[in-house]
Amino acid sequence: MSNYPSSGNLHDATPQAAEAAPKAAKRTCIMVIGMHRSGTSALTRAISLLGAELPKTMLGANPTNEEGHWEPQRLMELNDRMLAELGSRWDDWRSLDPNVLIPGRLQFYQAEIARLIDEEYGSASLFVLKEPRISRFVPLYMGVMKQMRIDVRYVLIGRNPLAVIASLAKRDEFTVGFSSLLWLRHALEAEHATRGQPRIFLSYEGMFDQWREGIDGITSTLKIDWPLPKAEWSAALSNHFADKHQHHAASRGQLEADPRIDDWIKQVYGAVKVLEEDQADAAAMSRLDAVRGAFDSLNPVFGAAFFAEISAREKAAAERLAQQRCAADEQVAELERNRAEAAARGAQLTEQLNDLQRLAEEQKADAAAREADLRANAKAREADLMAKADSEALRANDAESQLESVAEQLKAAQKETIQIKNSHSWRVMYPVRYLKSLLRSDAG
Repeated sequence: MSNYPSSGNLHDATPQAAEAAPKAAKRTCIMVIGMHRSGTSALTRAISLLGAELPKTMLGANPTNEEGHWEPQRLMELNDRMLAELGSRWDDWRSLDPNVLIPGRLQFYQAEIARLIDEEYGSASLFVLKEPRISRFVPLYMGVMKQMRIDVRYVLIGRNPLAVIASLAKRDEFTVGFSSLLWLRHALEAEHATRGQPRIFLSYEGMFDQWREGIDGITSTLKIDWPLPKAEWSAALSNHFADKHQHHAASRGQLEADPRIDDWIKQVYGAVKVLEEDQADAAAMSRLDAVRGAFDSLNPVFGAAFFAEISAREKAAAERLAQQRCAADEQVAELERNRAEAAARGAQLTEQLNDLQRLAEEQKADAAAREADLRANAKAREADLMAKADSEALRANDAESQLESVAEQLKAAQKETIQIKNSHSWRVMYPVRYLKSLLRSDAG
């Protein structure tokens, strides 16, 4: 629904005392009122460029209002709380009467409004206040301002209902019929509540087409003496009201020809356009009163039934959403548990992998050490065998040398024997040797 923030109820709260601060002898408030999405923000910013003070705590810009809202956020939140206490809300097209609040609550809101105005604007002699919700309960703020001795000048800004409808459809997805009724309520209440007060009617489209005439109209009609000279704000306003900032344009002819738009909307828009030219036009105000009376007569039946149904559907939708969120939270919790388990398992596997890697490194180191030992042992064994082989080779060489020596000796002996046998003495002694041989044979 709304893009605005909501706040809790303050049923048991008491109004806070505004901080004492020196006040100027006279303060003037330019109150910009009008339907949501009707150019209240653009006009408020323009008035501030002329020198009117803005609130200290403002609702900031967002995608649906990139230039800024320029309204006091705390007052907006207070208005939302009051609407909720009245069984209403910002997008309620029924009439509203704050006087039906339970005893003491109206005084509470009056005191809180006064406190926040003092805190937001201080002693500024000229300030601008814009908050579209106020359009439905202008008398409440009017009374508070009177008690605070603040002069109020009203600027009522309107916009072609087709453009407002298109803007709400884009931002909030509202239907044509619903947005039409919402526009109708804001337009009727703002006009009716400000009768007899210093006021001027402007159009959103007119400010973009001829903003100088609009500013001149505010200056002369409301008798405003701007704090800043024209040389300081002329260029800024020219840029501020550039066509690039205007969206969802629609013409009067398109509105009249659109079959979706109820005749009440067309009548009220036509009457407001008349009041832009002559705010004292009795026929226009009479037409507005007739539509307002007929519209109010439908509230007790259709409004009550509609918003009761809306509330019931929203409650059911909220319960379904809560159940869905609960289920989603459970799914998220389950996913978190699975994620944690997976992370723990991953950490365990990582630790196991690290252990295996360490074991593999240790085994690799052991294998390398064993291999080194084996290589050293093999090398030592090889050296030992080589030494033994060398020793055996030496021994073999010695044996061979000895054998060769023996062979030489034998050969020498044989040679000597042959020489002896061939000698004369050997032949002479033959009989003696023969006899000795026989004797040995007999002895044996």
